[in-house]
Amino acid sequence: MKRILALALSALLLFGLAACGGDGEGTQSSVFSTADSSKTESNVEESSKPESSSAEESKEESSAAESTGETSNEESTEESTGETSNEESSPEELKAPDFIGQFVSFGVVDTKVNASSANSVRLTAVDADPVYGAVTLYTSAYGNAVDDEYKDCALVTFEYDHKYFGYVKKSFKKVGATNKLEVPKDGFVLAVHSTQNTFIEKLEALSETETAFPHGVHLYNGYDYTVKKISKAPEIDGVFDKNEWKNFKIEDINADNLSWSYAQFEVGNYYSTSSYYVAYDKDYLYLCVVVDSPYHYCPITQSNAGDMWQYECIQVKVSSESPDGDYIFENFDRVSNNKAEKEGVVRSYGFAANDNNETCYYEGGITTEFTGKVACSRDDAAQQTVYEVAIPFAEFGITPEKGMELGFTFSVNSTNEVDKVWKNVTYRNGGGIIGRNDWSKIPVITLD
Repeated sequence: MKRILALALSALLLFGLAACGGDGEGTQSSVFSTADSSKTESNVEESSKPESSSAEESKEESSAAESTGETSNEESTEESTGETSNEESSPEELKAPDFIGQFVSFGVVDTKVNASSANSVRLTAVDADPVYGAVTLYTSAYGNAVDDEYKDCALVTFEYDHKYFGYVKKSFKKVGATNKLEVPKDGFVLAVHSTQNTFIEKLEALSETETAFPHGVHLYNGYDYTVKKISKAPEIDGVFDKNEWKNFKIEDINADNLSWSYAQFEVGNYYSTSSYYVAYDKDYLYLCVVVDSPYHYCPITQSNAGDMWQYECIQVKVSSESPDGDYIFENFDRVSNNKAEKEGVVRSYGFAANDNNETCYYEGGITTEFTGKVACSRDDAAQQTVYEVAIPFAEFGITPEKGMELGFTFSVNSTNEVDKVWKNVTYRNGGGIIGRNDWSKIPVITLD
């Protein structure tokens, strides 16, 4: 009997050990626990990242599965176990957005400056909501935004300073500061994510007297203008007739005008001033520029008219696309992308009265044959030069309509025989003429 009881107790003991599990099973259980823990941590970490799964990738995978009739191992596992694999459920790694063509450079702007220059900051977006890794330029059109949206960004504010004829740094807010986005009316803000530390350091070290040049961004809010339609075409004879032009004056060009730059002149010696008039009808865009200057030096003839930019003349550019539109945004830089000129969207002209008071002109770009009208004259006694031009819309293949937005700009080139230093009065930031010929810097004209 005792033997029977002993056997029964032994059986119960063995059953209990089996239920509790031995060392080997405990080790295996520990390995699974570690794997589950790792998977959970991974999922928690990944779930804090924004989802950015590609619709095209999903479409390609679906298409491949349909064509082969096969199911992936991961999908089979999911069906048999009811679990989702890490590979399929995890979003992509966070990464900075790609850079776009636009960038901001500092200091002298010439044809050698590009997005990768040591004095440049590349952009990933313009007027877009902040995202991880972005370098975004904000214009006044975007407006302001609350603090927490930019807590991971440095914010650098630039405003136009007429003393320097350019945009200069007005404030720098470090990452983690109370960084409310406040865009000045006449300027812009750079929001640089903390991951772009090289750019942040560069901007923090930037002098407050060094000018910034935003390449490919139209920033002329309030400085574009409207052109009226004229009922009777002006006579293009190189003689300024106040009665012809009196209703079509745009503005006076002088050192006090915020639209215009004398950056190439000796400080305080802004001797060249002008008044200009613009009008249009169904056939032509008309321009009259009256320049007052004690100097007039233009030793060219029609045979070498393309060299007039070195002397006294006006250089004109017309764009059949708005400089604030998508086309110019994508094709703004003549140095790195000359598509706008090659397609005839932007055309270049030059007009001058030479030293013999003969009218000289050129057209550059897609053609060299100017089909419009021009007359220029110099009056040394009055120290005045008059430029009258009619540029045909037919050259652009467009029919002018009320409300149409075009680009129109010119420079007053003022090199004189006394110092022979190349100087130009231009619309802001080169006006799309000087330097890199940034088409986004051409002012927008709206036909009235």
